[in-house]
Amino acid sequence: MKTSTFPAGFVARGCLALVMAFAVAACHRKAAEPAGTEAQATFTVTPPIPAGADDLFEDVTAKAGITFVQQFCDERIANIIESNGSGVVVLDYDNDGYMDLLFANPGPLQGVTHEAPGTKRQPCRLYHNNHDGTFTDVTEKAGLGDVGYAVAAAAADYDGDGWTDLYIVCVGKSHLFHNNHDGTFTDVTDRAGVGSEGTGIGATWIDATGDGRLDLYVAHYLSFDPNYKLYYNPTSYPGPLAYKPEHDSLYHNKGDGTFTDVSAESGIAALEPHRTMSVCALDYDRDGHEDLYLSNDATPNMLLINDGHGHFHDEAMKRGVAFNALGEAAGSMAAAIGDCDGSGIPAILVSRLGYGSLYVRTPQGDCIDRMMASGLGALTAQYVGWGCNFIDFDNAGKLDVFIANGDAFRMVGWQSLLLENDGHAHFSNAVGKGGAYFRTPVRARSSVVLDYDNDGRMDLLVGLMGDRPVLLHNRDRSGNHWITLSLRGTRSNPAGWGSWIELKAGGRTYVQECRCPSGFLSQSDPRVHFGLGQAPRVDQIQIRWPSGTVQTLTDVGADQILRVTEPSSR
Repeated sequence: MKTSTFPAGFVARGCLALVMAFAVAACHRKAAEPAGTEAQATFTVTPPIPAGADDLFEDVTAKAGITFVQQFCDERIANIIESNGSGVVVLDYDNDGYMDLLFANPGPLQGVTHEAPGTKRQPCRLYHNNHDGTFTDVTEKAGLGDVGYAVAAAAADYDGDGWTDLYIVCVGKSHLFHNNHDGTFTDVTDRAGVGSEGTGIGATWIDATGDGRLDLYVAHYLSFDPNYKLYYNPTSYPGPLAYKPEHDSLYHNKGDGTFTDVSAESGIAALEPHRTMSVCALDYDRDGHEDLYLSNDATPNMLLINDGHGHFHDEAMKRGVAFNALGEAAGSMAAAIGDCDGSGIPAILVSRLGYGSLYVRTPQGDCIDRMMASGLGALTAQYVGWGCNFIDFDNAGKLDVFIANGDAFRMVGWQSLLLENDGHAHFSNAVGKGGAYFRTPVRARSSVVLDYDNDGRMDLLVGLMGDRPVLLHNRDRSGNHWITLSLRGTRSNPAGWGSWIELKAGGRTYVQECRCPSGFLSQSDPRVHFGLGQAPRVDQIQIRWPSGTVQTLTDVGADQILRVTEPSSR
């Protein structure tokens, strides 16, 4: 294996902290070296990626003070658990109006990783947003501690006290941390009753019963057996079908800080065996009750329709969203939700190991896979897509696409994709606009969209395997307008998730659902962003809250983050 090497000037360009963080985070070391020499890590840390003068996105990770490096405890991707990587959650934990970051960290795990003896796990890392484009590591002060082999996280105000709490998903026991309102968190997992055991891989928050409280859906992957031997490919590892699937869990929020496992009563436990990679909440049928879409590995995807009382049944086959256009149940990673064709009906974009899908809905409620017709098929076919996101990168009022690509079997880099939408769900490669990062091979896995500096231009954050993350600052100079909505429910759940927003500006109508923005291992900025093109004002904003309350705002100025509180009565 190659040892870490850094280009000349790497440290001199302000990245000494990043190098030191990697030295701490790395698990596998070379054989013992003479006293006084520093052991080197197996894999390289990606150095800063200089942006060209006209590049839309600039790698500002080191400049922002983010020194986290994912602790990868092996010489290679030795099994299917290691291959998944880890994610990040975007949250405002201190209510200052700026988005903070929590990076999940796996570390060593007996039976899975192959680290040097005595290797200690590094913690998940919480970074506070300093409001000036930089972040400060506040992990120690926050008191998050060692939670185990952490892969994902989901954030929400589960108890309605006005402060965002944090659920960290692990292989083993997952953990719920209550926000103490002073920059610290308390582990309340056992009291709350949500210590989900198993191979956790994701979670989302959803008001399944419409009672105004957020319930917790935890996705499980498969029962990994390190002793499985019936496999003969010396250059790879056994795939998902070699292991038994695990059932997901749904926890009902009782409103007193505790939850009840309702997996059986809700129908979740009775679903056909599957291996979930990620879960997202959405109101698919626009009936005011949030549904769930499961991206599964090597088994058909599932669309779980909610009857309004927290009971779910699968309609993926019926609606045409179980397989890709080739009829395959290829390894699905994540789903992004958005109105990419201007029809007013959100589509579902699925990233896969194999051909992905762009499910566009018909007026009858069924879907047609437009992956090939949209151009996405040809643009993405050569890659393995993990994180995928809709992003209006130039505030033109159309949803473009970002996909984080990475080799599933080798620790080698691939390019990520930035794909521009013509407004009618036809996409083209925008690497020329995106810039240097999109020409740089990286071992990408998770990805989130966020506006970390509150300038109205949507940024990207990409999680890499055994490497640092990449924070991409959006430098769009188009001058297009925008508006971002931050909802607060009163009669509805605190985040207003499940609200439908219809916005009219510049002669156009935009539609979005405010939903828990979960993706592969990660959760994006919870605020709802609209690019408005040349429109300097918004004619009307109509919000249909989960409670049934309809709120209308008129003649609203653009280029602002607008905080909207649900009226206490209809």
